[in-house]
This record gives sequence, structure tokens and C-alpha cells, in this order.
Amino acid sequence: MTAILPLAILSPHGGLATPPDLKERIALTPEQIFNEADAYIDDLFDFRDRVLYYETFPFGRTLIDVNRPADATLHHRKGDGVVKTVTGYGDAVYRHGMEPDAALEQALISRYWQPWHERLAQIARDDRVKLVLDCHSMAAVGPTTYDDPGALRPRVMVANLGDEQGNLHPERARLSASAEIAHFTAKTLGDSLADVPELAATGALYALNHPFWGGWDLWLHGTGAQPWLMIELNRGLYIGAQHATAPIVPLQPALRTHMREHLWQAITAITDFVITGG
Repeated sequence: MTAILPLAILSPHGGLATPPDLKERIALTPEQIFNEADAYIDDLFDFRDRVLYYETFPFGRTLIDVNRPADATLHHRKGDGVVKTVTGYGDAVYRHGMEPDAALEQALISRYWQPWHERLAQIARDDRVKLVLDCHSMAAVGPTTYDDPGALRPRVMVANLGDEQGNLHPERARLSASAEIAHFTAKTLGDSLADVPELAATGALYALNHPFWGGWDLWLHGTGAQPWLMIELNRGLYIGAQHATAPIVPLQPALRTHMREHLWQAITAITDFVITGG
């Protein structure tokens, strides 16, 4: 029997479903929703029978994004937020004239965003949880509206709200996990997946806080003794090159098995490092 590790695995962006509230309004095709999502992360990190918490969000992140602040004044990119108006490639999310008004946007936040963060707050209060992994994926190169358009991205990235060495960033002035834990996690994951052949060109084996330094999950809940880390796997390893309307690519069964085995080995080593203090 596999021991239960004292950690939580989160996947806020792996879903592909459309909220029933928005079904008639959405202008996007299934391919566009797929290419915006952290596709297959819910499967690759599905170790629900081996950890204390396994939390996923079922809806497409370009439709409802629980890893964004509910306060619109804090959004980083125009059209980004819990309820988005444009995709990462600059396409309109909604049919013309059918964008949610302020009342509907607030209702969506209350119905979907609030329960997610209530659950994460529960995890943050649970003394049994020694590590939280907020699991994501990223396109092999930066989409059009991001800060790194067209740039090759690392095979694995780990974020702790810090700088590219995992240390305090002056604009954020706090970490969700120590630099030592972030370094160990990034290197362990990078090394564990080093033998996975690229389906599309990628960058470095691993990186810290670049191209992302974290999301709202880390910022809102990674404030205590628990280390909270955001993990980004490059989709160039298991989907290939993507653009706004690229076709939906199935996850190859042999590759899925290989990646899951290596990810679990890495997660076990990372958890042991956190518990034992290195």
C-alpha cells in the first residue's frame, strides 16, 4: 500500500469545460480553449490516492480563472482576470455584445472563484500539510499577449514569488517557499524529465520564477510556514508546438506513463527534502 504523502496538489487551469452560465456567450472553439488550458495536467499530476489533497478546477481557464485576483485593479494584462475578455493570443472570448456585465462577473466570482479559495484556505490551515504544489503547464513559446511573446520557455519552471535565483524580489518582498526548497524542486523536476524527448523546441532544463513568478493561489495562501510552490511543465514535452487554433493533440499513453512515474519520483524526493530540512 502506497503511503499518503503530507502534501496538497492543486490544478486550477487543467479543466476544459464551459460553465453553464456562459455557454451561449462564448466565441471560442474547443481548439482555442484547449490551447489556452494547462492541458493534461489534471492527469499527469493525478496522485489523489497518494496525497492529502488533490484539487482541480473543471472549467477552462480562459473562461473562469481562479488563479487571478477578484479585484480587477490588480490584473496584470488587459482583458485578463477571473473573467477574461481576450485569450493569451489576443482573441475575443465572448461573442460581440455578449460580454458579462459587472453583475454577472460578480456572480461568477461568487459561484466559482470563492469556493476554490475557501478550499485553499482550508489547506493552508491544515497542519498535516507540509507542502503545496500548484501545478500548471505552459506553451513551448510565449503567446502573443504575454510578457515573453515568441520566447522559448524552460522545460520545467518553479515559482516561489521571488527572483530568478529564488530570493526575495523587491517588488513583492516575500516568498511562498524558501529559495533552497525552490531550487531543489526545480532541479529535481528538471533532472527527472531530462530524458523526455521534445515534441517542440524548449529552453533551459529548469528555471526559477521565469517566465512566471507565481499566481494568486501562491500570493493569497502561501503566507505561512507551509511551502507553496507553483510548477510549470512545458507542453513542448508532451503536446508540441501550439498556437491559438492548433489542433487538439492527445496525450500519448507511453509518454503519459513515463512522465507520471518520473513526476512521482521527483515529488517524493521533494517532499522528503521539505520534511527533513534537506
